[in-house]
Parts: sequence; structure tokens; C-alpha cells
Amino acid sequence: MSEIVKPKVLKPGDTIGVIAPSSPTFEPGYLESTLAWLGKLGLKYKLGKNTFRSYSSYAGSDEARLADLHEAFADQAVSAVLPLRGGAGASRLLLKLDYGLLAANPKIICGFSDITALLLAVHQKTGLVTFHGPTLNLMYESAYTHAYWQKALMKTQPIGLITEPEENDKEQGDAWGASYPSRMVINPGRASGRLTGGCLTLIRGLMGTPFEIETKDRLVFIEDVDEEPHAMDRMLTQLVLAGKFKEARGIIIGDCSGCRPGGSKRNSLTLNHALEEVLRERLSKLDIPVVYGFKIGHTADKITLPIGVEASLYASDQAGLPYLNRYKSGQSAVRLKIEEGALCDKATPSKK
Repeated sequence: MSEIVKPKVLKPGDTIGVIAPSSPTFEPGYLESTLAWLGKLGLKYKLGKNTFRSYSSYAGSDEARLADLHEAFADQAVSAVLPLRGGAGASRLLLKLDYGLLAANPKIICGFSDITALLLAVHQKTGLVTFHGPTLNLMYESAYTHAYWQKALMKTQPIGLITEPEENDKEQGDAWGASYPSRMVINPGRASGRLTGGCLTLIRGLMGTPFEIETKDRLVFIEDVDEEPHAMDRMLTQLVLAGKFKEARGIIIGDCSGCRPGGSKRNSLTLNHALEEVLRERLSKLDIPVVYGFKIGHTADKITLPIGVEASLYASDQAGLPYLNRYKSGQSAVRLKIEEGALCDKATPSKK
């Protein structure tokens, strides 16, 4: 893939296509709150015909979920396509997805977790910049989440430097189990490249398929939730053995909430490594910068990251100085900066 296609920026008065390409949602109160917030931004919405269906673990059959996705992209009144939630089932759609239709109608698509499968497949097959950020059922969580969503989807300027949440915006002890401050340097260094990544479980699940993640010359971000450290080790080892990290220019690891011995509330092995030990064993020998602790994915405070745009990473292992002191003094040991705008005023269809 060479040509990058930027979708049109979201503006007040635009309509969002709401779809459910993965699991069904059972939180109507959260959705109502999100739709009300979108209304305050001047955004309208249009529900897919099968949005609230349920079929086994999925929000309708593969055909029904695929039809809603295709219809949302084909609809000229719709400016962005936003999934209700992740869960399971998005990978089942990839072989039947009409990439030509999506390339001819480039639009914002944003989500995380199971939606990783769609974000990577669409970006790699069409060149369209896709967005790793909150699904609609989790837009209520924090002002930090709202701010980065608006920066990413409603402005043509680059997002710029990724900051930490303010003290009064941190949801200590929230459902995701986030902890602050958390940024940690596994490998120091500097790097730049186009962003790619998503949920580690989905990235691992796409290995050996036509939709396997492309990491060459990329800054790769990964995250997961409620996976025991030994499971994280297994997934990271597969990517190491496949040479995926060797090709990358840098690795950015999210908070990985609940990824600790017993954190998943499943039966835990007594010999489980701590997650930090797993990360250092698997990734510290790479000759690229590796950092941990950004608010990506399964954490209440979420960054929205554009897949396909240029970013830079700086990691300095300043031993002996607590992270929080460095951050407050403006001398953070870890800096991630989105250098390129992800949107344009008028989208141009991909030539693919």
C-alpha cells in the first residue's frame, strides 16, 4: 500500500451512520447519552437497519451486519461510520467486504477492540486513514476521551503532542482498572513513521490471513484487556517470530487494563510473570524505541489515533527521576506526537 487517502473532516450539521458490525449493545442508556452529546456538537445520526439485532454473539447475521456497513458508506448523506461497540464478529466480514465501494466513498470509521479488524483491513486494502478510538457505547467515559475524539475527527490540523489526562479527569478505580501515572520506557530511542495497530488479540488473529498487519517502517501501537501475562507473552512471541516488530520503527503499548496475574478474573497460573517482565523479555532486545502506558483502547480515558498518518516517538530512560515529576516539569521521558493531519476538507476517492 502506498497512497494514503484522507476522509472528509466531520463538521456540525453532518450525519453519522451508526452500525453494529460486531456484538450487540445492551446499554441503551449509554447510547442515549452519547447521541445527546453528539447533538450538542451539531451532529445528526442515522441508524443502520440491523443496528439492534442479535444473532448468537453478534449483532445480526454476517449478511445483515455487512449490509449496514455497505449502506452507510454508500449513503451520500452520511459523513462518518461509527460502530456501537466491539465484542466479536468483525473479522467474519473481511472476505466479503466491498473494498471498492469503500475506496470510492472514503469516510471516517472509528472504533477499537474487535473493530481493529475493520480498521486494519480497510486501511491496508484501500489506503483510507481509519481511526482507533472509542465506540459509541463508550463515548460517555471522560472529557479526555471527548477532547481527543474531537481533535481527531473534527479538525484537519494534526493532533500534535499526546498529553496525559488532567488529575481531575482521571477515573481512579474505574471499570477498566486504569492506573496513573503509567508511562514506562522499555527501550529508549527516537523514531518516526506512519501509525498502525490496535487490539493485540485481533492483530494476532489476523496473522496468516490476507489482512495481516503491515508493520514495515511503521510506529505500531498495541493494547489489550483482561489477558493474563502468559497470554500476552504468547501473542507477543507470535509477532516476534513472524518478524513483525523487527520491521517496525517503534512500538507504543497501551495501558493493558487487567493484564496482570488474576486480573482477568479467570484462573491464574501461580508462575505468571508480571506484565512488565513479559514486555521487557519480549521487546527490550529490539533495536527500536518501545514504550508502555498510553491511554489507548480499553481504558476510560481514550486517545483517538489515526491509522496511516505520520507520527514521531521519543523515549528517554531517565533513571532515578519519578515519571510524574518529569511530566509536570515538561521533561517527560516519553513523547508521542501526531505530526500529520488525518482529514481533509474534501475527500478524494481512492484509485484502488
